[in-house]
Amino acid sequence: DVPYADVIKENAPLWLANGGSCIAAPDGSWILEPIVHTEGLFTATIDHKEVRRERQNFDPAGHYSRPDVLQLHVNRERQSTVK
Repeated sequence: DVPYADVIKENAPLWLANGGSCIAAPDGSWILEPIVHTEGLFTATIDHKEVRRERQNFDPAGHYSRPDVLQLHVNRERQSTVK
């Protein structure tokens, strides 16, 4: 049971959630932009090669933004091939 369900239903708009169904490509661009106030089943075909390619750029855990895990040091001294 939901407390105050009758009050919520009485005062709720026609659409409790407007949908916003969408499909994003592996690179983050829209394959299907958000669709609101529409019921339906929305599908798209995604190129699996693109998925694998974009996984190289995806950092879900934020490893590259953590200085305690990853640091880049650049040696700016002139290098020689002969020692």
